[in-house]
Amino acid sequence: MFDMSRNKLTILAITFGVLLFSTGMSGSPAMAQHDTHGEAAHAEGADQQADQHVGEQAGEHAEGHTEGHDDHLPNLLTYVSVVTPDSVDNILVEWNNPIFAFIVIILTAIFFIILSRDLNSRKPSRKQMMAELIIGYLYDLFTQIIGPTARRYTPFLGSLFLFILLNNLFGLIPLGHAATSAFNTTTFALGLITFFFVQTVALKENGLLGYLHHMAGSPKTGMDWGFSLLLFPLHLLGELIKPVSLALRLFGNIFGEEALVATMVGLGILITHAFVDSSLMPGIPLQFPFYFLGLLSSTIQALVFTLLATVYIALWLPHSDHDEQHGH
Repeated sequence: MFDMSRNKLTILAITFGVLLFSTGMSGSPAMAQHDTHGEAAHAEGADQQADQHVGEQAGEHAEGHTEGHDDHLPNLLTYVSVVTPDSVDNILVEWNNPIFAFIVIILTAIFFIILSRDLNSRKPSRKQMMAELIIGYLYDLFTQIIGPTARRYTPFLGSLFLFILLNNLFGLIPLGHAATSAFNTTTFALGLITFFFVQTVALKENGLLGYLHHMAGSPKTGMDWGFSLLLFPLHLLGELIKPVSLALRLFGNIFGEEALVATMVGLGILITHAFVDSSLMPGIPLQFPFYFLGLLSSTIQALVFTLLATVYIALWLPHSDHDEQHGH
């Protein structure tokens, strides 16, 4: 009976999500404000200067609220900000991405805390088997790149993968938002964290002199030392570019994914309203097929970011026999 009820609730939640995304933009505060402003401008067309002045004031007031959200569907904070004072509204807009990232962190922490209280090696639960499957797959993947010492770096790399993946997927649920669709507040921070972690590993494993020797291209002969004057700044520039390239790649893909879904939602609403003049009529869910593309893209981007971070670590590890077996 419980399984049947849970299945029904799952189907109901999926249906609700599709309908919510279909009508999301038509019922959003931004669209409502746009429609109201348009009707007012049409009714007061005789006083163009007054309308222009009012429009400029409204635009300035809404600039902070809509900044960064024009290419996204309205999320939970978008609706909450409608009923909050302006001071709170500005905070919600400014901290939109950190708030959703924090929500993902809290939910993930709660899941693993609950899971840790119910661990059983003889009779594992479904949650435990799922966690072991994911962690085991990641560990095997890291081992193939780094080697036996991958166990040291699996906690960081595994956490990085789960954080990025869950943030990406959070943008696909109703009223959710992918914090990884923001460059300055999320993806660049992830790139910087990865950069400092890799540099810390490099200094720890090689020492300061070994670190500088590696940056110079590991010269051995006199000619190599001569070329090191050119290679050192190039390697230094490459290390500084890595966090930016990681951040831009993740940001561009997730931002484009959300923008595509939002565009399809808006197009579905425009097509529907072209035939039915009612704001309560849900739009055609043209965006629904792109959710499957979003699931694939979200997973691939999290995996690519993590794998590149793994390769950056492997490149700094001292060469040994087991490294050569892995092609380092």
